[in-house]
Amino acid sequence: MEQFRSFDQLRTNELTVTRNGFFRPCFELTDGQFIYGNLSYANLWKTTMILESAQKKWIIKRKGILSRSLLVKDINEMQIGIVTPEILSRKVKLSMNDGFEAMYLNKKLFTRTFSLTSDQSGDILDIKTTLWGFKKPFTILVDLDKLNKIPNMPLLALLGVNLILIKQAQAAAAAGAGG
Repeated sequence: MEQFRSFDQLRTNELTVTRNGFFRPCFELTDGQFIYGNLSYANLWKTTMILESAQKKWIIKRKGILSRSLLVKDINEMQIGIVTPEILSRKVKLSMNDGFEAMYLNKKLFTRTFSLTSDQSGDILDIKTTLWGFKKPFTILVDLDKLNKIPNMPLLALLGVNLILIKQAQAAAAAGAGG
């Protein structure tokens, strides 16, 4: 974790996510000069994700084999939150044990922007999928005013990227099964 720069030292509101590797990709959250976080997979089947930043490390796992919910755990395997997709909706609810609640959603129907909003803080960040961006598939816009007010900002950004990757994998599997 010493290779990451602290998110408190972020001076720009635009970050990019770079992809490293093909079969077992690793995604880095960077501003072009420093790396602020990392998303990697713990196994080949991509059922366990590891999110790292300068301060903490989180583990994301499915709640069960057929469950759509994801558990957010700390490095000691203690559950600190849950991510639950709403049924018949494109919204995904994040509930943390410390009382923080937010919603990942696409604000418009045909958009490449995935936003994180909460009732307490308003818009927190936007994750935009780039067209034809294999090496740099995502751009993240962070509200710098909310950076110190909201804990675990690297978790929120990397978790949003993970949710987009899950949706892309599900869409690819559905297209392959129907074709």
